[in-house]
Amino acid sequence: MTAAATSTLVTPGGASCPAPATQTHVVVFYTVAGGGHVAAATALKEILEATGAYRVTLVNPYVDLVPHLDLWRRLTGRTSEDIYNQSIIRDGRTGLYCLTYYGGVLLNFRMVHREAQRAIAAYLEEQKPDMVISVLPMSNRIIFDAVNDYRRRSADRAHVRKAVLITDWTEYGRHIWFPKGDDYAAICGTEDSYRRATGYKALAGRVFRTQGLLLKPSFQGGPPADKAAAKAALGLAPDKPVICMLYGAHGGWRMREMAVALTDQPPDAQILFLCGHNRDLAAALAQMQWPFPTRVVGFTRDVPQYLGASDIFVGKPGPGSVSEALSFGLHLLLDRTMALPQETPVLKWVKRTGAGASFRGPKDFRRIVHRLLAQIDRGVDGPKAHSNTASAEIPGIVEAILEPDGGLPLRSSG
Repeated sequence: MTAAATSTLVTPGGASCPAPATQTHVVVFYTVAGGGHVAAATALKEILEATGAYRVTLVNPYVDLVPHLDLWRRLTGRTSEDIYNQSIIRDGRTGLYCLTYYGGVLLNFRMVHREAQRAIAAYLEEQKPDMVISVLPMSNRIIFDAVNDYRRRSADRAHVRKAVLITDWTEYGRHIWFPKGDDYAAICGTEDSYRRATGYKALAGRVFRTQGLLLKPSFQGGPPADKAAAKAALGLAPDKPVICMLYGAHGGWRMREMAVALTDQPPDAQILFLCGHNRDLAAALAQMQWPFPTRVVGFTRDVPQYLGASDIFVGKPGPGSVSEALSFGLHLLLDRTMALPQETPVLKWVKRTGAGASFRGPKDFRRIVHRLLAQIDRGVDGPKAHSNTASAEIPGIVEAILEPDGGLPLRSSG
């Protein structure tokens, strides 16, 4: 393995022990198109490096390695990530516009496959990883072909492994996450994605399952023992239900539309707006006069604390946000009109399991909110928190993938 380590580790009990003489170098490929991929990448880095056995490097290939190959940037002056975050997520253009965008992205990857493969292989030559993990879709065949090129250049690189950690509920199209080939492992956080991956014969014996999608450890551990105290600690009224509106890392103007829908029949609750990076939305919400208590929060790292103090989660059916809300046992109220193609499996799962409800318009939203608040007022037990142990399972899975006899023959596709 690579990278000599000289640090000292501190165990959870406070005792110190020397770090391993060498650390396994893991390179994680991610994108900032949406918040889920970067959240998974940073979680991987935090979790693996906490063991002391790994050094983790995060890289966004679209920004750091191949920005010049972005077809959207050439045609529109905006990067593909900016179009996704601004036009699709923030502005809610999730229909035909979104599908056209996806088609253009896939076409872009096919056009630049070889050139991007060479650029990524050159980057790996500099980094010399022992393992490559991708937490992004669509371009994994390019990434893994580049890893294969890197491995072939020297006999001492035969140990280098590849893996996909899917951050969606499941694949929304064949080979969107799991590319053709038998030269990598798959890590799945839901039963739906596990079934999809194991359905590919080439991945037989290479699919690992975690209990829940990968979240940062701070999102795990379940709801607070004293929710009233959790509310008070954030300056919220401890005796009133909290409705948390969260439309991803880049916010969504539907938050304002739905909150306005409640003004005709103001609920006996306080509304928490988590706006993420959308400063315009946060400013607009803060300037409005509301007939109920509100709290407007921009980008924050205290999302676990806010979710822990909440009772109802309102947002788009993003797999990461929904998983976070489930881990705290919140009532789910999901916006069907904001669903991206890859988010529709979340809605289907919620309906199938009865884990929550969904809405389309303001009237529908208002009716369900008042129904849920009435249940809370009557003392009806809320949803049971879903145990999520993915962060504890990841180090063992990565170790198993790296083992020469771990059931993953060292093959090379192409």
